[in-house]
Amino acid sequence: MVLHRSITLCLALCIAASATAIAQPATIGSEPAGPPPKDWTFSIGPGVVVAPWFEGSANYRVLPVPNIDLRYQRDKFFISARDGVGATLLDLDGFKAGPILRYRFPRNAGDGGYLYGMGNVPFTVEGGGFLRYDQRYLTARVELRRGLGGSNGLIFDALLDGKVRLSPTVFLSAGPRLSVTDGTYNQAYFGVNASQSIGSGYAQYYPGAGLRSVGAGASGVWRVSDSLTFVAFGSYNYLADVAGNSPIVTGPGGSRNQFIVGSALSWRFEF
Repeated sequence: MVLHRSITLCLALCIAASATAIAQPATIGSEPAGPPPKDWTFSIGPGVVVAPWFEGSANYRVLPVPNIDLRYQRDKFFISARDGVGATLLDLDGFKAGPILRYRFPRNAGDGGYLYGMGNVPFTVEGGGFLRYDQRYLTARVELRRGLGGSNGLIFDALLDGKVRLSPTVFLSAGPRLSVTDGTYNQAYFGVNASQSIGSGYAQYYPGAGLRSVGAGASGVWRVSDSLTFVAFGSYNYLADVAGNSPIVTGPGGSRNQFIVGSALSWRFEF
């Protein structure tokens, strides 16, 4: 009964978070040193993110984001506002793989003041799989997902993180990021069809598949105590190829340069 209530609460809060935030870090690397957790861990706490109003926006907003994470044996099963919903089905010689579900926040015509006439792109669940390779000083991860609603597009994300432990309680990770998307995704978020062109004043634009962004991300984790952890993270992404050439990005309210910074506290409960 306790486990059922925890899962229900975590799912509800993840959905609530998706309605208010527009970006999360893809990964924060491994944890600092400490006693190994019990089979089930549940973490919750407040967070804040500074991010663009929409992908390609030059203007930013500050958003409160609940930091929620429920796990069984670290990553055999997880429900996380940061990492989505997934499970590790393959765990062999540093390689891990399994299914993944992520969410993408809706984009509304009123976001940031430069999307009027563009219509809304609804909340999207993205389903697919991940492959991860972990070593002491290195983590590599790739994901392939498809939107189930919303854009209905394909997304391929890749990252490579170097990792360093500054002390038993402080851990840092950083490295490059890359994202490739298909024409369906790009049309939803960067394209301008005939009716949207009339309503918004943007020139018509019909992008195909291509490199969406390249960039870098970094994070730091400080284990304040066995149950309390502080996380700070940031990323920079440059919208390239078909995404960067969109009139939404090249227009007066757009920018190819996309920054995200944030921090969060979390209390961990084990059972």
